[in-house]
Amino acid sequence: MNFQIERLKRLPQRTKETWQGGLTKLPMWIQGRNQEPYRPWIAGWISIKTKLIHTTEPKTPQEKSFEMALSALADFACNEELAGYRPGKIEVKDSALAEHLGGLLAEAGITVEHRNKLFTFEEMIADMAEKIDGQPLVPNALDVKGVTVELMWAFADAASQYYMAKPWQHLTDGDLIEIESPFVDASLRYFTVLGAGGTTYGLGFFDSVSQFESLFEQPGPASLASDKHWSVFFGPITELPFGDADLWEDNGLPVADKDAYPVAICWEPRLKQRRPGLDILYYLEGLMRALAQTAEDEMDSGRWKKNILTALGEMEFILSLPDLLRPDGEDSRKKVKVRGGLPDHRAMERTQLDIQRMIDEHDFGSMDELREFLNQNVVGKDIPHQEEMTPLGQAQDIVYQAFEARGRKQIQLVRKALDICPDCTDAYVLLAERCSDVGKARDYYAEGVAAGERALGDDFFKEESGHFWGILRTRPYMRARFGLAQCLEELGNLDEAVQHYRELLRLNPNDNQGVRHALLPSLLEMNADDEAAELLKKYKDDKVLAIWCYARALLTFRQKGDTATARNHLKKALDVNGYVPKYLLGYAEMPEFPLSGYSPGSEDEAIICSEQLVDVWEDTEGAMEWLDERVDKL
Repeated sequence: MNFQIERLKRLPQRTKETWQGGLTKLPMWIQGRNQEPYRPWIAGWISIKTKLIHTTEPKTPQEKSFEMALSALADFACNEELAGYRPGKIEVKDSALAEHLGGLLAEAGITVEHRNKLFTFEEMIADMAEKIDGQPLVPNALDVKGVTVELMWAFADAASQYYMAKPWQHLTDGDLIEIESPFVDASLRYFTVLGAGGTTYGLGFFDSVSQFESLFEQPGPASLASDKHWSVFFGPITELPFGDADLWEDNGLPVADKDAYPVAICWEPRLKQRRPGLDILYYLEGLMRALAQTAEDEMDSGRWKKNILTALGEMEFILSLPDLLRPDGEDSRKKVKVRGGLPDHRAMERTQLDIQRMIDEHDFGSMDELREFLNQNVVGKDIPHQEEMTPLGQAQDIVYQAFEARGRKQIQLVRKALDICPDCTDAYVLLAERCSDVGKARDYYAEGVAAGERALGDDFFKEESGHFWGILRTRPYMRARFGLAQCLEELGNLDEAVQHYRELLRLNPNDNQGVRHALLPSLLEMNADDEAAELLKKYKDDKVLAIWCYARALLTFRQKGDTATARNHLKKALDVNGYVPKYLLGYAEMPEFPLSGYSPGSEDEAIICSEQLVDVWEDTEGAMEWLDERVDKL
């Protein structure tokens, strides 16, 4: 005897009424400490006629059972406010559940039908999801007419091959690639590979060169808000539309990594979202297979062809990198902008060198003569470039061109420079900056430091120590050494990193690079409080910056406790930037992606300051509690 069936048999029956439901995953993710995320299960039923519903409390995947569905059905039927009767028929989507309930419910006179779609029940779950998420749900891949599990398996397999090939090791989002053939949709004519920065992985599509260039004028989503644009993104399963997550889990679709679940989506004006139909789906499948099979030398050729077999047949892709097909030197005639709309400031050093050479050719008797010369020959004039004669000078000239290039063109120019002179430090700097692997970047920077030391020579370091940055040819070395120190710190080699920071400040006490802002939190982390205090004192003009003020307040608290001096320093820090405590104390979340700059007193400055100092605040006993308490009282 089944207790739930007996409950149902006691109720009157409405033979013409149908209910839909069963077991379903909630449209939400739960992730506890040290465990994989999961979606809780509920059993739920809805009357097609009355639209009244009943659901159970959420259960873990381990607690899910067919008995949940039967118990929920009986509870729904026995609830006089919702029903008070048993239906004539129920519809379920799970064939195994339909078979299990069919035999049991036949005794209660209830017919069980298996259906591929439960429109009423699924609409109820979608409404629930939108209420939980607070916005419309992203459509599921299988919601599009004609898209099948088999086609999505082929798409997933192509995405897995693409991700494992890691094309972002060779291409950046500055490499605009044209799909010369085949043509499917104008909005998919051009694309870039995402992932070189180590944060967002996938493909971003553009309908024109001008749409792509607009990102460099005004970076960020706002620049594309009014345009139609396709993207393929990779991320953890928790970032998939819920239907896609079910698709992968229920059908075992291929995936390259736990953070490499792909989703193809189109944003349309007013940020409406749609998923690919058949033609675009197999086009994306073919493109990802083509990129996975593309070698680095093919990219460097500028144009290449791939014949690809997709789920819907064979496709021929002809891809090109327009920047690589332009004649050498063309990029150097225009200022190529990086993200944010500004050219690389380092390229200006070539002009500064040319001006310095012009000055060196004359013997000025006074500063007035020098100013007059500059007014007549430099101010508002095009400065003629003097060709370099030494291999190092020629190589550096090519690197200056690389600073004004983007993407793969940079790599080609850097290799050309190193072929001319392996002691070209800035060439290693650019290679390091293009590297998403911190360990490899460290090695490139280390090669650059060694090259700089060879090029400058031991005597130069002895004679010019103290004003390095003012001598233009030292700057590549200073850049390489600063980059090396930052990589070492990121890799956990703090003592070694600090040695480099100290040496950089010894060579250039004016600190045009801002090395002191990296050294200060490092000293606090090492408990080198006396040296940190000396650094704060030496660069006292930095008291208008948040990092300096909050570091000083923390250091005073460490050394003296909750004294009037410590409180005064904290008050001054709050006056300089009052946003910092909410990020230090965790009342506001840090942004997902790192910021590239800030203005003093801004919330962006607070975020960057907190990222640099949060660990040392947390590691200082009582500091967070003191900060929280004092902020409330001020």
